[in-house]
Amino acid sequence: MGSRLLTVFLCSLLMVACVAGIWAQEPPSYDVQKEIALYGNLKQGDIPGWGGVACGPTAAINSFVYLQNKYPSVYDSHLIGDADGDGDSNDYQDLIAVANTLGGPNYMKTIINNTTWHDDFIWGKHAYIENKIPGLTSYLAQDFWGWNNPLRPKPSWVQQCYPTWDFLFNELANCEDVEILLTWEDGGHYLTLTSFHWVDFDFDGIIDPIENATIDYIDPCTGAWGQTGIWHAAVGNDWKIETGYNSFQPWISMAVKESPVPEPASLLVFGSGLVGLAGFMLRRKTL
Repeated sequence: MGSRLLTVFLCSLLMVACVAGIWAQEPPSYDVQKEIALYGNLKQGDIPGWGGVACGPTAAINSFVYLQNKYPSVYDSHLIGDADGDGDSNDYQDLIAVANTLGGPNYMKTIINNTTWHDDFIWGKHAYIENKIPGLTSYLAQDFWGWNNPLRPKPSWVQQCYPTWDFLFNELANCEDVEILLTWEDGGHYLTLTSFHWVDFDFDGIIDPIENATIDYIDPCTGAWGQTGIWHAAVGNDWKIETGYNSFQPWISMAVKESPVPEPASLLVFGSGLVGLAGFMLRRKTL
């Protein structure tokens, strides 16, 4: 009997130690902030005639500027350039000129439809980039909405689901360019995502409202930086990310990323491998 009591006592101590060890751990933190100065500052209201519905093309153009600034050896001035033909490249008027092209019938169809549908945004941005600089960009998207346009079929790299927090965080952390679509009641708005901040205090992988998670973005309405809180809301057995962007608490219904090929994270790993190999060879020579 004494040995049994001792065993139970030791097991209890072990359980207490394990629980104490878990609570002693630092909660996981997900924090990434991109360089705001690298993004474009186009304000959709500055686009003559149809700027009031131009948030989709505007969000894409502000991200084009990021790609050019972050990866000049790949994109140079190919995505913006001297679009208005005045001899000066990548100035504000060039951003407006690209908006008129991107919102046209060959790409996002914004001017025709008086809005930018999610599939036209994804398809149109991909088509524009591949037209300007083919074969040098990697794409990935999570999109809640279904695709019903046989003329613009869903690309294989688009996953139909609620966009996940780890998709947003990981793509930003890997120096990808990310746009999101906010959806509410009878409205929607595109943003260029620039940061993700969250500490998972209860270790459950769910963004609780009291954890004060936030995202930052370039807003087409202002052409400037903005920030909003985010949290998870249950939808059956799934989760969607809601935001405090406006009083309607819009949720993130689409997220799409672009980056050079190979992707920046792969370049970092490859570079680390080369450094390690160089160190090994140098050590062999020294020995």
